[in-house]
Amino acid sequence: MTGSKGLRRSLRRFFCVLLGLSLVCILGLGPWNGQAAPQLNLPAAADRSKPDTSANAALNCFPLDRLSKDRLASPILKRGEPLDVEVKLHVDEIPLISSTDDQFKLEGFLDVAWCDPRLAEDLIAGVEERVYANEGAIDYLKGIWNPQITFINEIGETVGDDLNLTIFNDGRAEIQRRFMVTLESNFDVHRFPFDRQRLVGEIASFAWDARVVRLIDDGRNLTVSKAFGIPDWSVVGFSSKVIAYDDPDHGNDIFSMLKLEIDVARKSDYYLYKIFVPLGILSFTSIFFLAVPISEIGDRIGFVSGLLFTTLAYQLIIASSVPRVPYFTLGDTYTLFLFFFMVAEVFIAYGISLVDRFGGETKVLVNRVELGCEIVLPLLFVLVNIYFYSQAHL
Repeated sequence: MTGSKGLRRSLRRFFCVLLGLSLVCILGLGPWNGQAAPQLNLPAAADRSKPDTSANAALNCFPLDRLSKDRLASPILKRGEPLDVEVKLHVDEIPLISSTDDQFKLEGFLDVAWCDPRLAEDLIAGVEERVYANEGAIDYLKGIWNPQITFINEIGETVGDDLNLTIFNDGRAEIQRRFMVTLESNFDVHRFPFDRQRLVGEIASFAWDARVVRLIDDGRNLTVSKAFGIPDWSVVGFSSKVIAYDDPDHGNDIFSMLKLEIDVARKSDYYLYKIFVPLGILSFTSIFFLAVPISEIGDRIGFVSGLLFTTLAYQLIIASSVPRVPYFTLGDTYTLFLFFFMVAEVFIAYGISLVDRFGGETKVLVNRVELGCEIVLPLLFVLVNIYFYSQAHL
């Protein structure tokens, strides 16, 4: 009869642990596998391997007699109105996002168009336009006024391998430049690996405030390549708008700025399958220390300790794959829970051993403690995993 009771008790323990493992697999692994892809809200896409050479006819040029004869002077109207400048950004690629360094790389085309009828005097009669390329464009720009449009949140220097300046016979000028730039942006990875970020690009005049240069916001300031994509990230949406910007480096001057925002969501599958799922499985198997006979306290502690050190070694190997930030992310909290979960099991094993040693001949208390651990430990593990993986939907 005693052997029959022991067999039933062992089977009950086995099925409790098996039930906990099944719940982890069903509830833990399920949320991200069925996660719907984010809805992409993109501006008009375009396949643009080279810049568009057509000037925007929306720019209305003003009479030549209202301008200064000095070609380096700003071409603003005598009544004090600022010069309308059109800025168009075509995003070709974002090859890198570094959430640890708060920066990302942007590649594409930047078009800047404005009116300066003084430039039309350089055209031969009957010629509609003249194009200056690369070094020729740079040399020509040194002798004329230009709005000096740039990325004001750039890190380092914007580089480019293709620059065109087109002068039209009605006085319009347009700069088209292919560029690659590293931009600074504030990242918040508290919800890593399920975090979403907003990449920000800020474009404004380097030298001329809003009294001289006013950027046009016509809803067509931003386009993206048809083949646009970001490694390790899903693009959620784009937006652009012209705002007034108070530059602290220029005192109280207000600048007209085009602000580009790209919303992205981290592709978490790599981190889940390569990091968090293996760590979770290693930690969960430590619950099987309850299958070792109570009298073998050394084997119980050795079993849990071996898995604990294996988990720590694995964390050291994958440490370079997670963001290095001075605060705890969701992923850090989860791995820290797994660590303390296994450490707690060592103390639980030792506590059960003490109860077994001093709990009396009936051992009823030992059986209750064992049964409680068989229920509580898998349940706690499952609840924490449900919470962790449910963050993928937020």
